[in-house]
Amino acid sequence: MKRLLIIFALLFSTTLYAQTYKLYQTENIHNQLRLNSKTGEVFQIQNDGQRFLVHAAITPESEKPSRYILYKTKNIWNYILLDKFTGKLWQCQYSVEGPEHRSSWIINPDELSTSENGKFTIQPLTSMFQFYLINEETGDMWKFQWSTESGEYRWIERF
Repeated sequence: MKRLLIIFALLFSTTLYAQTYKLYQTENIHNQLRLNSKTGEVFQIQNDGQRFLVHAAITPESEKPSRYILYKTKNIWNYILLDKFTGKLWQCQYSVEGPEHRSSWIINPDELSTSENGKFTIQPLTSMFQFYLINEETGDMWKFQWSTESGEYRWIERF
């Protein structure tokens, strides 16, 4: 019985470790986004084996898994990257047009919490550019907007 429990514990721990990298299938069937959920690093992975950096790592590798998550927008080229611990947000854009079209931009530079657990989530609004950021522990809410235009069109406000 002890041997069975040890085997189960080893399998369970490797399953947790495997959750560090998450693949998101894009609407462009030849591209996926690979997120390191510990560091926030996002790569565009193409079917031909090429990979391109979309968003550089934010936190050190020693962070807990499942800190970051990508949310799909209605625009096939843009995703929202959320730090579930702090509430920070980035717009991540991948592209097949070239490096000048592939980047990320900060939407919310402020830490809304210093928690060590994931308590933030986002929900879309009617407009494809606007979402709610929700603190699931306190119920606090913010409305934010991403944009394909300049930075002045990206904002967040307490709701």
